[in-house]
Amino acid sequence: MYLFYANSLVPFNTSGFIHLAIVNFYESLTLIALLRQGEVSDREAVEKQIASNQEQLKEWATQGPMNFQHKFDLVEAERMRLEGCRDRAIESYDRAIAGAKTNRYIQEEALGNELAAQFYLEWAKEAIAAEYMQHAYSCYAYWGAKAKTDRLERDYPELLQPVLQRAKLELNPSNSLEGLTHTLLSTTHTHNSSTGLSDSLDLASLLKAAQTLSRTIELDQLLCEISQIILTNAGAQKVALLIPQEEIWHLRAMAELTDEGTVETDTRSQPLTVESPVPSYLIHYVKNTQKVVAIDEAKTDISGIVRGYLLERQPQSVLCVPLLNQGKLIAILYLEHPIAKGVFTPDRQQVVKFLCTQAAIALQNAQLYRQAQEALTRLQQAQLQIVQSEKMSALGNLVAGVAHEINNPTGFLQGNIKPAQEYVSDLMAAIDYLLQKVPANDPEIAEKLEEFDLEFIREDLPKLLESMHLGIDRIRSISKSLRTFSRQDREQKIKFNLHEGIESTLLILKHRTKANKMRPAIDIVKEYRDLPEIQCFAGQINQVFMNILANAIDALEEGCQGKDYAELKANPNRITIRTYQVDRDRVQIEIEDNGSGMKPETQRRVFDHSFTTKEVGKGTGLGMAIAHQIITEQHGGTICCDSTLGRGTVFTITLPIEG
Repeated sequence: MYLFYANSLVPFNTSGFIHLAIVNFYESLTLIALLRQGEVSDREAVEKQIASNQEQLKEWATQGPMNFQHKFDLVEAERMRLEGCRDRAIESYDRAIAGAKTNRYIQEEALGNELAAQFYLEWAKEAIAAEYMQHAYSCYAYWGAKAKTDRLERDYPELLQPVLQRAKLELNPSNSLEGLTHTLLSTTHTHNSSTGLSDSLDLASLLKAAQTLSRTIELDQLLCEISQIILTNAGAQKVALLIPQEEIWHLRAMAELTDEGTVETDTRSQPLTVESPVPSYLIHYVKNTQKVVAIDEAKTDISGIVRGYLLERQPQSVLCVPLLNQGKLIAILYLEHPIAKGVFTPDRQQVVKFLCTQAAIALQNAQLYRQAQEALTRLQQAQLQIVQSEKMSALGNLVAGVAHEINNPTGFLQGNIKPAQEYVSDLMAAIDYLLQKVPANDPEIAEKLEEFDLEFIREDLPKLLESMHLGIDRIRSISKSLRTFSRQDREQKIKFNLHEGIESTLLILKHRTKANKMRPAIDIVKEYRDLPEIQCFAGQINQVFMNILANAIDALEEGCQGKDYAELKANPNRITIRTYQVDRDRVQIEIEDNGSGMKPETQRRVFDHSFTTKEVGKGTGLGMAIAHQIITEQHGGTICCDSTLGRGTVFTITLPIEG
């Protein structure tokens, strides 16, 4: 039925897909099995279909032998088996199995071994069949095919007797996982101890434990996994894992079996001392000698270690194992059973040693992974600092240059206004004097005076000069604000007026808050309270203000989309800036907008490196990450974001006054 369904889907598949080869392969094996069982009505048509499949598979094998040759060989082996050509069948089975193994097709290596075992079983070669079936079982177990291993155990218990009786493990701790599998299944020793599973470990449990360790990369999770796995598989009731941190040994994970049969795990790190819930003297001995130590009934020939914890608690079975990787001590594992004697038999010690070898490799990998993550974090922070420095340098240079260019002409104007006022005053006095000397009724002079409107000039010209004076003062104020924004204070912190920084930033952004054809002007509401000057890097703080205010304007403009001008005028966009002193040591700045707000996911990630909600090319995702770094790392302050969809967003910055 499944074969018919698979074939019905072939016309809808894309030519060249691997699925076609899989259907071809398993169709041929299925048809051969049906022929062998005599369940085919049209034998000639079936054989023709198998030959056609093989012709296609051979073509694929020519183009990609690593993927298809072993499949072709296995079908050929089954065909030769069907036709009674034993020699050719043997050769094809071995070639198929070797090809699948070389190219890491574990499932097809398993199938090849299973079919070869059946072939030899039909030939009454039970010893050879057992070897192939045990290899098949090994591959299926390694692949994780539990249902298949259960089926093999049920159908071939005699062939798998060493496995089903849980053969005594003769493990080399340096074995690889694959090597362990073959070692387990090739052993023919049986274990008749009354403790049964206590003195041996079944294949599935050991493989599962080793695989769990090999795929866990996060250090804290791995520490928890190691302690729980060792506790589960070694017969202990308490397991502790110790690792060195900056040359000081720490108890990093401990697992204990409770009276209810559950496992409690504690991964809080604590330095190893004589007060620790483990025998510190024994652990220091293992650290120094790198030897495995097993103690029964708190008795040992090693002097100086049965004291403190061991003397007080008297655990009846103790095992302490160094975790080594390439000769380097990575960690120490401590196991105990408080009541039972002789728990850690040589067989169990071998199991623990093997798992410790896997754990040492996994720990080394996890520590390297953590170091890589920390290096990545430092690299990202360095990138932020470079971006921040370059950005502020470029903007600062631009703004400082503009301020310098403004200062030069305004200096001339400022210097000339007062003499100009004096000259005008002198000219008016001279005109008055001359008018007194000429006849009052001279028509020509009267006409000119009326044309010039002397009285208006006398009244308006001083006002013009005064407005020019005020304008120049305003230009100089703007120039000062620009210089304030562009402060190049990279070496040390200086006293800084936060209100001046906010005002200078608002000045830079003023063109963006003005009304345009799409929306009315953005209201800037300032709720300033008295603030002391704070010790800070002023240029960096201004950059934080710039990032937050620019993002607030972006959010408000985005919220204007789909709204008409009248609606926006009735409900104006607004940015509110509040400042106040929290206590004697801190000041706080709040920048709030009444935009559309953020989604919870966006709010959680707003300070993440490279996170942005803007379109490609319109944002790097570094602005708020830089702001967070400036406030928290450079100034020891805090910055947080509180946003509600439909209501707006507020950023709250807290800074120490003394830096």
